[in-house]
Amino acid sequence: MAKHQHHTEEKLMTFYYKSVDFFQKNKKHVYTALTILVIVIAGIVLLVNKRKANNELAAIELEKVRMLYSSNDFNKAINGDSLGAKGLQFIVDEYGSTDNGETAKIMLANCYYALRDFDKAEKYYKDFSGHNNLLKVAASAGIAAVYEARNNYSEAAKQFEKTASISKDNPFNDEYVFYAVKDYYRANDLENTKKLLTRLKEDYPKSKYLAEAEKYKSVIN
Repeated sequence: MAKHQHHTEEKLMTFYYKSVDFFQKNKKHVYTALTILVIVIAGIVLLVNKRKANNELAAIELEKVRMLYSSNDFNKAINGDSLGAKGLQFIVDEYGSTDNGETAKIMLANCYYALRDFDKAEKYYKDFSGHNNLLKVAASAGIAAVYEARNNYSEAAKQFEKTASISKDNPFNDEYVFYAVKDYYRANDLENTKKLLTRLKEDYPKSKYLAEAEKYKSVIN
């Protein structure tokens, strides 16, 4: 037992002396590596803190805009007003990568859509990269609505179909499937019209859209 312990101690001492020798020969590189590591860690901490601060600033500005947005005063919601609201465009430009900035993107896109500026609406719907599933659904549905407004019914139908598959918890999935039915029909894609009608009936047997969907079923049969 003592012999084994002695052998282990020798190995540890050998490792220790080799480590000291390595450090003495390479301490300049070791100090450089440690300095770089400290700088990197400090940079990450600063980045996280800045991101958190920016998200809080975005929340403050977003709260100032909500009343304008809710009252459908879209131009002021976008550009701000004389009472201190800087507007959704400012929030997106300054804080667009934060959680609240991502929320502002959807609101900004909705405003542009309401003003029939479909190019800008599409831009900000597509720019959304947040993690909230409901906002992902809103962005996807917004893109579909833009396609529909341009009479691009085939792409609108595909996008509404995609939207209905983003989150199982979304309470409006049956609505998006129904919109896909309508747009496939408008695009004269009867095969996909039938497919989506079947999906609507099987997946959402209690949907309020089933009765309205019957008119498409009677036309294509």
